[in-house]
Amino acid sequence: MLLYENRKQKFLNILRLGLNPFKKFVSTGEIKEDLGIIRSRKNFLDSVVELIESHQNFILPIIGGVGAGKTHFFWALKEKLYYYNLIYLSLENVYRRFYYNIYSKYIEEMGVKVLRNITSQLCNEWGALERKFGFFHVADIKKVKWNGFHELYNDFEDITVLKDIINVITTHQLDPYKKIEAENWLLGELMDYKTLAMLKLNSDLKKNAYAYMMLKILMEQSKLGSVLYLDEFDTILPLIKPSISESNQIYDPSWLYGDESTNPESKTAKKILERIFKLQNIKGLKIILTMKSIDSFIEVKKLIQEKNHDLLSLFREPLIIPNFIEKDIFQFYKKTLKQFAKNVEYTDFKEDFPESFFPLNERILKGIYSKSHGNPRQITKNLLKIFNEIIFSRKKLDVILKEYEEEFPL
Repeated sequence: MLLYENRKQKFLNILRLGLNPFKKFVSTGEIKEDLGIIRSRKNFLDSVVELIESHQNFILPIIGGVGAGKTHFFWALKEKLYYYNLIYLSLENVYRRFYYNIYSKYIEEMGVKVLRNITSQLCNEWGALERKFGFFHVADIKKVKWNGFHELYNDFEDITVLKDIINVITTHQLDPYKKIEAENWLLGELMDYKTLAMLKLNSDLKKNAYAYMMLKILMEQSKLGSVLYLDEFDTILPLIKPSISESNQIYDPSWLYGDESTNPESKTAKKILERIFKLQNIKGLKIILTMKSIDSFIEVKKLIQEKNHDLLSLFREPLIIPNFIEKDIFQFYKKTLKQFAKNVEYTDFKEDFPESFFPLNERILKGIYSKSHGNPRQITKNLLKIFNEIIFSRKKLDVILKEYEEEFPL
């Protein structure tokens, strides 16, 4: 008994260094989430994976309210689809230079080695392995460029951009004196006029036409599938269509700035919508759009129907992320503590507390679940609050637990 009490005190001492296991309670697309999927959501995850693996182009809406775990679901999906290029994007972060931002994320996910393999493969297909003359292997760069143009020009409307891209791909593989600059261009580095002139290019990838064309070429040439995960997609709706309450204001901004059709933000939002759906011209690309409600999904469908009715056929039925069931809070709590113990190098945690919910108990966890109505973010916020009290309060643990037990009566 004394030994067990000492173990409990050891863990409390670690916590009271100011370390809260639930401090990072909001999952983001940039910070990797290590907890994995909760047991009750496994079927939901499997259904999305099966859809991705068995279909080509589609748009899948995923519905979940604030704090339902849409971003956390991305990390669970990424762990499952390790053989895909799965890219997370928040619409707020790609509002400007839309295709360039997607391209940058895609290159970061794909890696420079794969990029080199793809440009090498393309040049070989265009005839780079043919000998120009004599015993030594010297590629006929002009012929390679012409073959590349002849193979791709049916897929693209902008001939000038296509010629530039074929030029930079062949330069990357066949011109050792400009290889580094060409690779920097392909990696998305923004370039000055002097470097562009040396490469004989009109622009870098900040121009949407260039970034889109490179995205299409790389995604269609990649041996791995591509999935675009656009989080909180419905944030675009207020920019396109002002709410009824706003349109009924005594003071109407359109008197000064024009109606929403001429509003700069509305125009930009509509362009983004068009560019998102243009991505469906890329063979094999799957797009997941997360939204807060079914109403948002209905509004998005109305917008698409106005713009391009044919795109509606690409939409799958929306899937709704389920809230936690009561058993999930116990699994989530224990997994979080185990991960925390691992991070602080408390290697004996699992052996010291194999079945226990220490420092909390089952009654308090059930109370937190009930108070949070199964919402993962609210559950985590309540756990954060009680652990902060354990860490920073001068009260004894028994006193804190008793107060919370009274707050959550059976």
